[in-house]
Parts: sequence; structure tokens; C-alpha cells
Amino acid sequence: MMRMIMKKTPGRTFVGPLAVFLVSLTALSVVCALPENVYGQERLSLREAVFEALERNPDILVARGEERISRNNVNIGNAGLLPRIDLVGSVNYQDNEEPAQTGLTEYTSTSAAIKASYTLFDGFGNIYTFRKLKSAGRKGMLQARNTIENVILSVGEAYYGLADAVEQVAVAEEAIAISGDRLKRARLRSEYGQANALEVLSATVDANADSVSWKDAVLGMENARRTLNLLLDRPIGSNYQIEKEVRYDATLKKDDVLAEAKTSYSSYLITLEAVKQAEYGVGIARSDFFPQLGVEASYGYSETLEGFDAGMNDPSGSFSAGLTLTYNLFNGFQSSINSQNARIELQNSRLLERKAAAELEKQVADTWQAYRNSLDILEFQKKNLETAELNFRRSKELYVLGQLTTTAFREAQLNLIDARKSIASAGYDAKILEQRLLRLAGRLVGEGDKAEVGSEN
Repeated sequence: MMRMIMKKTPGRTFVGPLAVFLVSLTALSVVCALPENVYGQERLSLREAVFEALERNPDILVARGEERISRNNVNIGNAGLLPRIDLVGSVNYQDNEEPAQTGLTEYTSTSAAIKASYTLFDGFGNIYTFRKLKSAGRKGMLQARNTIENVILSVGEAYYGLADAVEQVAVAEEAIAISGDRLKRARLRSEYGQANALEVLSATVDANADSVSWKDAVLGMENARRTLNLLLDRPIGSNYQIEKEVRYDATLKKDDVLAEAKTSYSSYLITLEAVKQAEYGVGIARSDFFPQLGVEASYGYSETLEGFDAGMNDPSGSFSAGLTLTYNLFNGFQSSINSQNARIELQNSRLLERKAAAELEKQVADTWQAYRNSLDILEFQKKNLETAELNFRRSKELYVLGQLTTTAFREAQLNLIDARKSIASAGYDAKILEQRLLRLAGRLVGEGDKAEVGSEN
């Protein structure tokens, strides 16, 4: 542990070279270490960050892939609405002690045929299956959109979190500059016998404390930058400048947000689609109680040759067709159990939909109140900052004239720094809450991006 060594002579106080070195090092670090001070650096807007996430974020790319799988499954063939066509061939060798009907004891029967089968009626089970597949396709699209909205919201939070961290670093720089100026004045006054060692020591301690706060702020800024880089699938160490100015949407209204949420909020729409799927599931289960009618047709060639000979030298052709009616009389109560379970699933899905609707209304109300409260706090912090700035200016004037104690000056400085930190955080917190409202209203993803989810890439 390093100690600061001070020498005192009558009427004068001298600060050891360690303190001067620390202050100089801090000032140099402030200038050199911050990437925001690098000229010619890339500037990244929130809109550009969102576009990058849409193109490169792994979660979004995976969600789009899963959405394409859901759409591929929406096919009438998967619902049994298309005929089945098979090519069938067989070779059968027989070696009997007694001659067969063909008069041969050893012979080979060879056949090849094409068969087609189609279900004409199965209690509308195939119709309900296709409707359920279409509902699953829509649900897959909504799930992909929900993932995209989650990522975009995370990008916005990370972007404004980085902006807040940059502001915190700037405020910490200002604190260091004020403390450095105070230490310089204290040192000069000590040299001329106008201040004692305690004043210089107090100024040094405060300057060191502000340096530690600055280091913590820089660490927070770099962590925030890495978080954003991860969401954008950029190299973790990528550097860029961001836009710190924010504007708020004055057109937002609580009733409009709630109305749009019930028709556009992807998470809620997924629960509605689950109800539709459960309804189709009931129809599928009921189809087991109906007879099934199918049609089959085949055309092929066959030939029987003496000995072991799988050839077809002079085959004979044949055509067959028929209808099959099947009605299940008993299958161990499986149809009844499936029907009961389907009705229970439908009831459960409707209960979950009611719960989701109530939760959505609460979420909109909570987020709206938090948003309005944050805007009110922001206005309060603006007034508080004006007061803190005025108080600091007057305190500095009195301190320079020697009419204010170092403790009172430090208190004015801390009030100013706290006010600047608070107003920066309040502004970005309000913007993040606004984004959450836009997400609830289904406005976070633009119409073009919604269309992209659900189109082939």
C-alpha cells in the first residue's frame, strides 16, 4: 500500500511528487483512454444497430429458420389430402413336391404394379388436420416475430445503456477536472501560506476518489459496449460512437397502446393461435367416431416362369380398383379418451388466453405508468440540475475568494455531479420504457420487417 508523504515547513505545505504524478496520470488517462474522443470513428445510430441485428443476430437467424420449417409443414400432403402412389414389385420362388395349379413343381412368379390410394372421407379429420397445420404455421411466424422483437428491444436497451454509460464517463471527467482544479488551487495556496496541510490532503483524497469513480465508469462503459457488440454479432472489441440525443413519441396514448396490443402483440397472439389449434384438435379427435371411406386402384404386370427365372419375357397386364369402408367398433376406448383430452386441452387453452389478456392489460398499465413517471422525474431532474449548476457556480466563486470551506465546495460539487448523472439516467430510462410500450403495441418491428418474417429468405 502506497502512502502519500508530505513535508511541512513553517508557513508552507509541500505535496510529495506522488500526488502530482497521480493527478497528471489521471488527466492523461481521461484524454487518451476514451474511445469517444477518437476522431474519424464510425458513428452508429440505433436504426443502424437494429438493421445489423436483423441481419446478423444468431437468435433472429435461428428464429427465421424455425419459422420457415413451420411454413414448410403447411402442406395438404401432411394432412392426408393428397393420394398416395406406390410402385410395388415382387419375386416369389416356389419348389413343391406336388405340381401347382400351373402344372409346375418349380417356378418363379414375378410381378410389378403401380398402386394409388386415396381417403375419400375420414370424418373430416384430414380437413381439421390441415387447418391445424395452417394455424401452426401462423404460430411459427408469430414466435419468430416475438423473438425478433425481444432481440430488438434488447438492442435498444443495450444501446441506451451504452449511451448512459458514456454520459456517466463524461460526468466523471467533469468531476476529475473540478477536483484537479481544486487540488491545484490548494497546492498554490499552501505554497503561499494561505492553506494548511489538511486542505491539501482533503483535496487530494477527493481527487483520488473521483479518479476511482471514473475508472468504474469506464469499466461500465466498456461492458455496455461489449453487450451491444454481442447482440449485433460484431467483434467484442469493436469501437464506434453513438448518438446520445433522444426524442420521445408525443403521440403515444394508453388506450391506443392497449387496443393495438390486443391485435398486434405477438406474445398474446400466440395464445390466441393456441386456442384455434385446440379447437381443431377437438375436430380431429371426433373424426375417429366416423367411418372411413377409401378408394384404391392398381395396374401391373405379372408372369410365372419354370425354374428360378425372375425375368418378364411375356407378362400379362391387369387392372384392379375398389372401395374400402372401415368403421371401428371398439379400440379400447382410445377414441373416447382422445376426445376427452382434446376438450380438456381446449378448455385449458381458453383459460390461458383469458389469463394472458389480463396480464397484457396489467403489463400495459404498469409500463405506461412507469413511462409517465419517468418523464415526470426527467422534468424534475432538469430543474434540479439548473439549481445544482447555479449553486455550484456561486460556491466556486466564494471558494476562489476564500469565503467558502472546502467541505461546502465539495458538497456543491457532488450535488452537481449527482444531478448530471441522474438526468442522464432518467432520460434513457424513459426512452427504454417507451420502447417497451411500442413493443406491446406491435410497433417495434416495422411493417417491412414483419413482412420479411413470413417470406422466403
